[in-house]
Amino acid sequence: MDPGRPYVDLKGGGVMTGITHAAAGAAIGAAAGALGGAAAAGAAAGGLAALLPDLDHPGSYAGQRLRLLACWLEERFGHRESPTHTLFFAALAGLILGITAAIVLKAPLLALSGVLGGVSHIVLDGMTRSGVKPYRVYLPKLPGKLEKWRQAEKWNSFAARAAAHAWAGRQWRGDIHTGQDGREAAICAASLVLLLILFMQSYSN
Repeated sequence: MDPGRPYVDLKGGGVMTGITHAAAGAAIGAAAGALGGAAAAGAAAGGLAALLPDLDHPGSYAGQRLRLLACWLEERFGHRESPTHTLFFAALAGLILGITAAIVLKAPLLALSGVLGGVSHIVLDGMTRSGVKPYRVYLPKLPGKLEKWRQAEKWNSFAARAAAHAWAGRQWRGDIHTGQDGREAAICAASLVLLLILFMQSYSN
């Protein structure tokens, strides 16, 4: 893996570009934030949260800033195959980011902005040809030397069953081919228009 290469799909099916993820996350984040009079902050929280799942790609916006982690995740799991491309991670990472912003800015609804922004990433990836498996479960297995302990053996058995569960293999997959499909451009444009409308309404009040 060359960390400096462009952020492109590795499977030929297309991935949503960073700007589309950011625009969609910002729009939905702004919509949630606007309910509490914090559209701009909501846009920032949602937009940033929408970029976090791509931590497993060194060429992405988030991956470039956490290069070592991104390289490890891609080498260990592969892009879109890592824990970051699950609904659990997207929602949790967005929640943490949103709560942090909510505390700092004293705007509780920013927590919702973060969650919605993060989840929007998974939804958009699920619309592409490469798809995504959002229900995967990644539970660490305890080292073999500990398996002599009954509880450790039970835990490893549970982790294996969770990873093999039918839900874990379910895939969201559409037919959008990034870079060759006007629908992605339409999603990005619609998000930016919605964002502009929300800002105009927010500052006109």
